[in-house]
Amino acid sequence: MSDRAAGSREPALDSVAQPFFTGIAVTDLSAVLGAVVWLAMIVTGELDVIERALALAPLVLVPLALRTAVTGAFEAPVSRLTTAAIWLQPVGALLLAVSLVVPSPAPLAVALATPWLAVTGLLGLAAFVRTWARGGLVFPETAIDAGFAYVSVGAVALLLAHLDLTLWFDRVIIRLTAVHFHYAGFVLPVAAGLTGRYLGDHSWGFRTIVGVVLVGPALIAVGIAFSPMVEVVAVSLFTVAVAAFGAVVLRRVVPSCPRPQGVLLGIAAVALPISMALALGYGVSTFTGRSPGLTISTMVALHGSLNAFGFGLCATLGWRLSVP
Repeated sequence: MSDRAAGSREPALDSVAQPFFTGIAVTDLSAVLGAVVWLAMIVTGELDVIERALALAPLVLVPLALRTAVTGAFEAPVSRLTTAAIWLQPVGALLLAVSLVVPSPAPLAVALATPWLAVTGLLGLAAFVRTWARGGLVFPETAIDAGFAYVSVGAVALLLAHLDLTLWFDRVIIRLTAVHFHYAGFVLPVAAGLTGRYLGDHSWGFRTIVGVVLVGPALIAVGIAFSPMVEVVAVSLFTVAVAAFGAVVLRRVVPSCPRPQGVLLGIAAVALPISMALALGYGVSTFTGRSPGLTISTMVALHGSLNAFGFGLCATLGWRLSVP
């Protein structure tokens, strides 16, 4: 249901869980401000390729996702947690972006990134309370809760990178983990939940697709950390699931949407499987030792850009145009 179509019901839903400032949703204001800050940092050349994707998520994508996902379904006391997170999100995101331009490891970079951990922690707590109150897993709200829980892992990974606590990994892997849990861990599950709300689909097939989407980010992270075989299997299953999810969006969501929204969601539905196919190729090359030319730098440029702009930005903007 779109904002306009919701008519008089939207203020009632928003008043439950969406804070406003001068009549405009705080999340919308935050996304616009975040876009200005992100573009300014790009123009001045402050961010490398990984940092561009990492900064875009908290500055723009997270507030857009909160605007669409946090509705009347987030009732008290959960709404108090999400409201606090929404008010803190602009400050936490701005400080995180500044932390990316501070040389690491450094106490200042850690201090600047810590408020974002508080924001994501509130979202994770809200997800836990919602799951507890429902008494179990209920699709599609569980998908949204999974995204809210996963994003704090990305915040922790960034802090580890700033602290230079990389264990047996290269520092770039830790930074990419932070990116991974903001996109595959947060944006994708929230987008899956919004799709479920839109379609009202509780079928076994769609729930299976979304179930793999939800466990995929964790399994891929485990595989990268401990086993190339697990990584290949996890990425393979995840790639099939996101391709199936993209097909559902293209067949059942895009045709029934207003054209601008349909175009954005269609781009997101196509970009995600392509980016995951690249990840699968990289995983296979790591496991077999036969490189098809997919180096870390190539993956950052192609896979990262497709996830950040082709999928993440288009998906969050698309659902914002017409909120389920």
